Amino acid sequence: MPDLRGARAAAALVAAPERVVLAVVILALSAGAWVSVGLHEPWTVLPTAAVATALAWRIVPSPARPTAAERRGAAIALAGSGLWAVANAIMSAEYLIVVRDPGFLTLTGLWLVDHPHSDIPAAGAIEAAAVDGTVLADASQAWNLRGDAVQPQGARMLSALIAVGGWVGGDRGVLITNVLVGAVGILAVYALARRMLGPMASLAPAAAVAVSVAHIGLSRAAYTEPLTLVLALAAALWLWRGVEEARWGPLLLGAATAGATSFIRIDGAAFALGLLAAAVLALALAHGPVARRAAMALAAAVLQASVLLAGYAALWRWSEAYVERLGDQARLLMLGYVAGAVVLAVWACAWPWGADRVATGMRDRLGRRGAVAAGMVVSGGLAVLASRPLWWESHRGTETSTDRFTNSVVESFQTSQGLEVDPTRTYAEHTVAWVSYYLTWPLVILGILGFGLATTWVLRRSGGWAMLLGAALPTSLLYFWNPEVVPDQLWAFRRFETATLPGFALAAAVAAWWLADRLVSGARRRVARRTAAVAFVVLPLTAWVSIDVGDDLPVSAATPVFVREMGGAREQLDGLCAVAPDRPIVLAGTSSHFGSLRVTCDQPTVLALAALEPAQLAEVAAAWDVAPVVLTRNPEWFEWAEEPEAVVTSTVRQASYTLQAIPRTYFDRQYTWFAGVVGTDGTLTPVAAEDRTAVTSP
Repeated sequence: MPDLRGARAAAALVAAPERVVLAVVILALSAGAWVSVGLHEPWTVLPTAAVATALAWRIVPSPARPTAAERRGAAIALAGSGLWAVANAIMSAEYLIVVRDPGFLTLTGLWLVDHPHSDIPAAGAIEAAAVDGTVLADASQAWNLRGDAVQPQGARMLSALIAVGGWVGGDRGVLITNVLVGAVGILAVYALARRMLGPMASLAPAAAVAVSVAHIGLSRAAYTEPLTLVLALAAALWLWRGVEEARWGPLLLGAATAGATSFIRIDGAAFALGLLAAAVLALALAHGPVARRAAMALAAAVLQASVLLAGYAALWRWSEAYVERLGDQARLLMLGYVAGAVVLAVWACAWPWGADRVATGMRDRLGRRGAVAAGMVVSGGLAVLASRPLWWESHRGTETSTDRFTNSVVESFQTSQGLEVDPTRTYAEHTVAWVSYYLTWPLVILGILGFGLATTWVLRRSGGWAMLLGAALPTSLLYFWNPEVVPDQLWAFRRFETATLPGFALAAAVAAWWLADRLVSGARRRVARRTAAVAFVVLPLTAWVSIDVGDDLPVSAATPVFVREMGGAREQLDGLCAVAPDRPIVLAGTSSHFGSLRVTCDQPTVLALAALEPAQLAEVAAAWDVAPVVLTRNPEWFEWAEEPEAVVTSTVRQASYTLQAIPRTYFDRQYTWFAGVVGTDGTLTPVAAEDRTAVTSP
């Protein structure tokens, strides 16, 4: 009996990394589904996740006789990801001011802790804002009116998931949940790599992702990319297993998981189509009854498309203005996905009549040399993309208002860094080089080789290798060519966190172990593998520190690793909410705090973009039964009954915005807030001294 219990414990340990991924994916799917119908509650999300996890548990197989290497690899992966989670939770961001996307995503998560959906009632703000065109009941882009409610921008799955953390740990739970998602992302890399490399070698790409500045920085704040990484890699793993083992369970779960990326990101169709194409191709090349393979391919396509379209429908319902702003891109993306999915489905339907021979016949005709040539084409194409800085320079137009705004931002960054000023530069020719900032060039070069090897092995070994290509290459190539982003780091690299960073780490490990096996033998092979494993940790770690003897700051550290992003924001908002509780808020002068105050103070809020006359302010106040409080950093805009004093002083720390390099510096943004209660004549009575709060620096 002890031996039996020990064997079961060992099997459970080996399966644990993937089962952790399974549980988190299903929890995310449950939260995303229920928030989409406006029923995001503990009594809906948690039981659904528990039942679905129990039903899907056996999709992850337990090995009958786990080897020592399997046990050791799983234990290291679990312990390493756990330590990573603890270390980064301590440094988790306080992104509660809307400077960039994590601001409104975090605030939406805080709202969903106590509300079943993300529509925030205007609660009189629309009537108050009718006074003047400079008074708004919403804020541009991040917060938009729909009917009598304010809708936060973007899809809802991530915010719904971090809200689950709030059910457990309050506000702190919301702030650290994305760190836990980042840790699960490391396990997802390990689980997928284990299918390609074995239990110990798979630790290398997982470690490279774990210590990369990008994965650390983007996991500490509520960026959507770490959760998308988890879903994309988990989908690739389960689709691979479903194809090779001819199992319906993992195949359908993988298809649904890939489709669910639309519940996180508007570009989810690009991830889904790449994975669907890989799965259908792998099924076409697989052995077994053709009717069964065709049915599996068709079922995967139908299920994935259904989930994906449901995600876009939810995005339209809960963030209508966001979809309308990106209407052209969204329509183009959806048309491309639908066209691709229909072609794949029709092809699969024709397999019983011999259409699968389009793939198998091509494989047979290519033979070994053709397969190697195909791999060389893929690696060569990536090498050409990497070489673009030597022969091309990318520029943006000046026709649209978006172009002009982006150009002005780029110009300001160029000026502050002492770079050549050319506002139209997109730096898109450097996108492969951006990957080298976080993984270093040796791993990028190995990754280019690894993608070529995977292409060859799709044709010579197993169609399952298409999953690595389908998960990593479509979105990588899309954003390598045109990232469509302000090109400062770490912001710009989020385009490549989801699939490119883990994809290159995985492909680099494939190439490194292939080279070790090909070039040396015996004891030397073991030494080569260990050297490669160390390199996968040490090389990304070199990005943590920069040494430049000719610079004013000769030794500098990567701020996404060593600085708590937006540190001080939480105390500032707590102080502002305590200034005059239970009163509507007139926020004057800065849109960045509109959602922050509406969510954290849970009071109706309007945004005043310019000074108001006392009569106008009195008319604004008349929309509510209780006199509102004005919160402003511009006290000169209003008439005061007496000289106001600052009620909240605060310092919020942010990483610097840097072109063509990892940020190495930070800046402290100073805030000085004044507050007054609106009188019947529209003058402001400063808040009493006993209500004033000083907020310390981070």
